[in-house]
Amino acid sequence: MVSVEELIGELLLRHNCVIIPSFGGFVAKQTGASIDYRNGVMSPPKKSLLFNRQLINNDGLLIAELAVSNGIDYNESTKIVGDLVGSWNVQLRRGERISIDKVGFLFFDQEKNICFEQDRFFNLLLDSYGLGKVHFLSESDVQFAQKISVESAINSEERTENKSAIVFNTESISINKEAKETVIISHPALQPKTKIWKYIAAACLLPIAFYSFWLPVQTNVLESGMISVKDFNPFYHSEEGSYNKQELKNSDKNNESKTLDESIADLPEDVSVFSYQYNEDLYIPIRIPRNKINTSAVQETPEVTNISSKNFEFIVGCFGSEENANNLVTLLKEKGFDAYITDVSNGLSRISAGKASTEQALQTIIQDAKSHGFDGWVLKK
Repeated sequence: MVSVEELIGELLLRHNCVIIPSFGGFVAKQTGASIDYRNGVMSPPKKSLLFNRQLINNDGLLIAELAVSNGIDYNESTKIVGDLVGSWNVQLRRGERISIDKVGFLFFDQEKNICFEQDRFFNLLLDSYGLGKVHFLSESDVQFAQKISVESAINSEERTENKSAIVFNTESISINKEAKETVIISHPALQPKTKIWKYIAAACLLPIAFYSFWLPVQTNVLESGMISVKDFNPFYHSEEGSYNKQELKNSDKNNESKTLDESIADLPEDVSVFSYQYNEDLYIPIRIPRNKINTSAVQETPEVTNISSKNFEFIVGCFGSEENANNLVTLLKEKGFDAYITDVSNGLSRISAGKASTEQALQTIIQDAKSHGFDGWVLKK
């Protein structure tokens, strides 16, 4: 079972105010990162908590979360929180401290005022999750390190001079004094390093100053809004684009294509509708006017009259793609038609829904095709 103390800490991670009915409320406020120069510590942003004894009205947040987490009803959750508040009041009157996980401690001062101390080791700000304190060298640490380095250098020089004193005897005293003074004055740890930093700063600032002038003036960064690696090369010059005018010539296949009138003239007399190849990918259905059709040809579907030949085909589709023609044949056969590719005319495969030798049989095929959503025209053979 999830306790009330655990829920208070979890709710403060997601909310800035959590009220304990009839007891008080915790109010959170985000504070920025802080730096302690004296101790050399940088702390990340966090939530600072305050306890307000006046916030005692129930807002439903804590009780509802307790009910959902433990699978109990609202009334039972209210009773659990009320019992806990009574127990806390008894502990405070006894002078005991109340510990709330991830939040802090509650206790009475000498004047019986409730006080709150926040937990210093847990950060309630989710934006700072995973961030810890950063330790760096303080000013006293730097001074101490410089002092140790100077003393170690002097001691090493003294050991060297003492070895030479065994050989030169009385002259060693004056040599040691001069050596000590020379070492202390010319020791690298005590020499100013400002000259070195000046050169480093100049080496960094000169390229920045140069490209701050070069990029806006000599490149098109401001117009295009884009920057390339080549823009940083002062010796690179982009070539202006050149355009050559070219005339498009039609392919031999298009030059050899027939006109619409020539295509109509080559059609059989009984054809009333055909697909005209406008280009390689586009076919346009064309209906031939009645004055262009022989009176002995078959009339428009679904009415077919004056049938005098022996074989008639009911054409329901023309395709330039053989794959599409085969797909339609398969579909028609699944619906019970005796379908097949009757022939190929002008590069189009004509699909027949069935063949008939009498007017009655042909009408049957036409009506059956229309009932399945297929429309077409009659081809006389």
